[in-house]
Amino acid sequence: MQEKIADESNVDVVALIELLWRYRLVVIGCTLLGAGVAIWMALTARYLYEAEVVVTPVVEDANGIGSLAGRFGGLASLAGISLPASGGSAVEAQAILQSRYLAETFIAGNKLEAELGGASDATVWKAVDLFRRTVLKVTLQKDKGTTSVTIRWKDPVKAALWANQYVALANDILRNRALQASNRNIKFLNEKLSTTSVLEVQRVMYSLIENEAKNHMLASTRTDYAFTIVDPAVTPEDRVWPRRTLMVATGTAVGFALGAFLALVYNLWRRFAARRPA
Repeated sequence: MQEKIADESNVDVVALIELLWRYRLVVIGCTLLGAGVAIWMALTARYLYEAEVVVTPVVEDANGIGSLAGRFGGLASLAGISLPASGGSAVEAQAILQSRYLAETFIAGNKLEAELGGASDATVWKAVDLFRRTVLKVTLQKDKGTTSVTIRWKDPVKAALWANQYVALANDILRNRALQASNRNIKFLNEKLSTTSVLEVQRVMYSLIENEAKNHMLASTRTDYAFTIVDPAVTPEDRVWPRRTLMVATGTAVGFALGAFLALVYNLWRRFAARRPA
């Protein structure tokens, strides 16, 4: 039984080879056509380059306002004071890199609508959508604890520049948010401090105000506020697209498959037509 199946398989392969040889002109023509189209696409495709920035989120201070509020919140609540929550986190920092808000702010701030959209009347919305789909890639590597921000663009110099500027903008946005949060918290704590006469609560308030002042100072002076740049982007020399060898090989294979399919269909049609009664 096994020998019979093996014989049938050999017959099928031989029959297929004979069929392809019989219609070799069609197969060769389709193969050359596929290879020709692939070569044309490979030669005319726009060069694309990738620049990558590798960052790590800045670890929050364990003695932040959230920690102090957790330790002394019960004491403050006895005096009728609700302590403010801490602002900013590593999760927020990771999310901002993938947010539409950051992409829109980056594009609008650098006036890239026309360059990305390819038209003078391109809208910010369309530019942001194209940027996030085809230009920007944010990859979180949990095992290493790093995040890669990759920009793919036709100009290698701009690809590196945009990648570095994108991360810098994320740092600026998060730093400004931290400054605003610190100002709000300090104002809140000062107002509550004036309403209580309990010494222990006042001590807690002074500790929180001191901590917020430190956070404000760090946000004001530290450039890499939310992300530490492990490896900045540099101008790439090698393109990532087009991959000409792969494109030509794929086009040739598709052309051959198309030729074989047409030969098979034509052969089946001829056999069907020959059997059909006149």
